[in-house]
Amino acid sequence: MKVNRLCFILPADFNEIAPFDYPPVEKPVKKEGKKHPYRDCGAHFVGFIGDSLRRFYGSRCLLHCANPRRQQSSVFHDLEGVQMSEKVGGDNPRIFSYAELYIGSKGFCQDEILGSGGFGRVYKAVLPSDGTVVAVKCLAEKGERFEKTFAAELVAVAHLRHRNLVRLRGWCVHEDQLLLVYDYMPNRSLDRVLFRRPENTGAPPLNWDRRRKIVRGLAAALFYLHEQLETQIIHRDVKTSNVMLDSQYNARLGDFGLARWLEHELEYQIRTPATKRHQFRLVDTTRIGGTIGYLPPESFQKRSVATTKSDVFSFGVVVLEVVSGRRAVDLTFPDEQIILLDWIRRLSDEDKLLQAGDSRLVDGSYKLADMERFLHIGLLCTLHNPLLRPNMKWVVEVLSGNISGKLPTLPSFESHPLYISLSSSSNTSGSKSTASSRLSTATATTSSVNITVSFASSDYVTATEETIYETAEFGVNGSNLSTSSSRRPTNFFMVDTPREMPFKELIVATDNFAESRRVAELDFGTAYQGFLDNRHHILVKRLGMTKCPALRTRFSSELQNLARLRHRNLVQLRGWCTEQGEMLVVYDYSANQLLSHLLFHHNNITGSSILQWRHRYNIIKSLASAILYLHEEWDEQVIHRNITSSAIILDPDMNPRLSSFALAEFLTRNDHGHHAATNKNKSVRGIFGYMSPEYIESGEATAMADVYSFGVVVLEVVSGYMAADFRQPEVLLVKRVHNFETRKRPFEELVDIRLKEEYNTEEFLRLTKLGIACTRSDPKLRPTIRQIVSILDGNDKSFMEEWQRKEGSEEWKERNACSLSLVRRIHALGLH
Repeated sequence: MKVNRLCFILPADFNEIAPFDYPPVEKPVKKEGKKHPYRDCGAHFVGFIGDSLRRFYGSRCLLHCANPRRQQSSVFHDLEGVQMSEKVGGDNPRIFSYAELYIGSKGFCQDEILGSGGFGRVYKAVLPSDGTVVAVKCLAEKGERFEKTFAAELVAVAHLRHRNLVRLRGWCVHEDQLLLVYDYMPNRSLDRVLFRRPENTGAPPLNWDRRRKIVRGLAAALFYLHEQLETQIIHRDVKTSNVMLDSQYNARLGDFGLARWLEHELEYQIRTPATKRHQFRLVDTTRIGGTIGYLPPESFQKRSVATTKSDVFSFGVVVLEVVSGRRAVDLTFPDEQIILLDWIRRLSDEDKLLQAGDSRLVDGSYKLADMERFLHIGLLCTLHNPLLRPNMKWVVEVLSGNISGKLPTLPSFESHPLYISLSSSSNTSGSKSTASSRLSTATATTSSVNITVSFASSDYVTATEETIYETAEFGVNGSNLSTSSSRRPTNFFMVDTPREMPFKELIVATDNFAESRRVAELDFGTAYQGFLDNRHHILVKRLGMTKCPALRTRFSSELQNLARLRHRNLVQLRGWCTEQGEMLVVYDYSANQLLSHLLFHHNNITGSSILQWRHRYNIIKSLASAILYLHEEWDEQVIHRNITSSAIILDPDMNPRLSSFALAEFLTRNDHGHHAATNKNKSVRGIFGYMSPEYIESGEATAMADVYSFGVVVLEVVSGYMAADFRQPEVLLVKRVHNFETRKRPFEELVDIRLKEEYNTEEFLRLTKLGIACTRSDPKLRPTIRQIVSILDGNDKSFMEEWQRKEGSEEWKERNACSLSLVRRIHALGLH
């Protein structure tokens, strides 16, 4: 019997689901009486089916009904005996059963509540399966709109991979309840730690070093969301209560319920008169999303649009809160100090900016210049005109110390409209009733004094209380959710994750691995392009047969490593296959060709195949961004170990994606931020010509070894020569460039002759000097990848002096003795 399709038809009501005809199993005896509201089994069945569909839809498991014996024989395990489907999918979000969340939270006990808000409550839970502590976010409201909020957060967060974002572990749909499961943050949220008072808690205030680290982490998270993904994500609700703190007080941004994501239409910015800026397809909306005190002024205007500058404004407010130790809006202060932003702006105009610093900080525990710089950055981010606010990339560079010199001068805020204007309720009694009728949330009063909060286009009434958190996400017209009893059936939420694919499906997609579909020889395998269902463009890497232990190790490593990463300049894993004794890795693919093909095919001297200079420069910038993500912006430090021009895939718009993760090594961060290798194997693996001298000698994977490989790629892009070419008199490109430097020959002689002098001289010299600095034999003389990113953005004044120490010929030969010896031996064998 051949099974072509397997279809589950779910009735509208979970309670109507009839059980399958499984072999009889012993069932617990039910007691008569009132049914407990949490003991409905429908969600368990939906969870089971959902998990099965998510993991195995389209895979050979759907075809195994008629041949269970084949299923057992084709299960692929790595050399450690771990099944591949478990190893790859371990970090992906999954569907949780309601039962395990109910048990883990002790029946959603009041004592397990971590926090609450307009969305509902967050509970602490201990998973009964493995004892993992998680946070369960329960959406309290019901209706179509909250289902969309749930779906928005699920889709926005499911594939995010960054050390400063709260990781989504999974979700659960139970009857009309929607639940999201996140990593548990031991130190809770930033607002709880930042605003606590020693006289109330006995705990000391947050020290300055931790505050700096939190601000830098939050900036890195927003930069990742705005610019480092295929789809730009605007958070729209950045505030201290949404910044979580892990055990080491690292900032982790959470709560994506208001997030909007926009497709990038990226045309790389080039420094020419015909510069094209980053363009994004904006979502036009009249609905306000966010929290008053953090919302930018433009949010209250009609037909406002969601932009990254909205997040920048909210970030700036958080920075001011962190430095001052005060809430964005705090009615316990005198009238002129209630609105934090307006108060600090006045201090800036009076040259008293440091008076905004937190008085609880111990004198001498921080530098005054450092505090003033953070306040300055906060005010720049909260400028009234969104076009004058910096982007998050600039903020990250400044906070990292890679942009030297003075910050842009702050304007006089006397000409700025107040962020929020306050007036006595006795003078605004008429507007109070109008404003309160337009507000979607109730106004609380705790004293006889009421305050009217006025914005440019809307009035909001609130009352004297320690804090104000008016949620404006329902819109300025106060339109609440529809109270209609008609409800759509609960959506079945699914997240597309890497899956095991049937061999037959890949045969069809690649025309049986036809020669016309072959793209290139990648590391340890041959790559073919194809289409799944005539829609999804894929790249299939065919490594070889499963009998080879070395290939099995590399296959297993690449799947596990790549499935855990997410960046717009990294290839994305779609699935794998181990049938017919083969090992196949499947990527998403929108590529044109490999960088190495465009650089080293000299047959066509003129024509469209010549890689233009503007593309070359931006390929290097994007590659540096991807390596920065691997080295510094993920939970673990990732050492790629195989950065080569043949590992870089280019799409038709010449946007690069780094691939070839078979050799990647993950270094865990300890409590002090240092790294420890998870793999103690010190064997040397890589491509000759790209490996650094110290790596060849020791086999130890380090970030500086990756920087060296990156530098070799930079020199390839500049010169058009291969890293190692035994057809040339000087085999190693780094040695050829070193000779240029020691003989003081003009660098212009290195430029690719096919460019015919059509290149930017300033950028050419920057890349050439950067390539030389990155390929220094002494790793201590190489810049870090973060410094490299800053240099490529044009911040290279200090670089010209700091990283240009020349290496003597004898010193260079001594450090590169292993490579030079290998070249001589290959020449002696007559190999070319």
